[in-house]
Amino acid sequence: MNAIHCTAVKQEKKAITIYQHYKILVENENINPQTLLATDYLNHFNEVHMLLDMIGDMPDCLEDIQDWQEKSYKQHFLESSFNAKELAIEAYDHSPPEHRIPFENTVDSMNFLVLTTIEETEKAMTGGNLQLLEHIISSYKPQMEEYIEQCSAIINGTKHIAQQEDIDSYFMDEPASEGGLDQNSIDDLF
Repeated sequence: MNAIHCTAVKQEKKAITIYQHYKILVENENINPQTLLATDYLNHFNEVHMLLDMIGDMPDCLEDIQDWQEKSYKQHFLESSFNAKELAIEAYDHSPPEHRIPFENTVDSMNFLVLTTIEETEKAMTGGNLQLLEHIISSYKPQMEEYIEQCSAIINGTKHIAQQEDIDSYFMDEPASEGGLDQNSIDDLF
């Protein structure tokens, strides 16, 4: 066995030991012991989702919606009143890539959808186009509900996990194949 292989094996064993340690630490907290992720993060999206859903009937919500900003998982917990927020932040770094990568990809999609919808909502309301506003929200709502459901499933360990090839390419900053990820590979991440 060469030195590089020995080092890799030692690092893998250390990572497993740390993961096992965090699995025990999160056991009595609202953090999933399999994924080391907490559903409390979804509150960041649930709030803006509820406001966007009400915007047609309550146009005064626009200011609150405009104030919404992306927050990383760690940033959310730094600013939250979640009881085990420090543990949630620490455990995140040890969440297995097969869970964390699809989670991060889903969160990226959620952020994009919310920010795009906020921008479109502002334009429709500024222009007084209530039909367009209704169309924007009716298009947004099922997409966001699907993303929230996907994200919750990933956090709770009940959603498909990423394939090893995709995990490896994530860390190497290279596509999994010459042509990049095909649709099936992307779907596997979710």
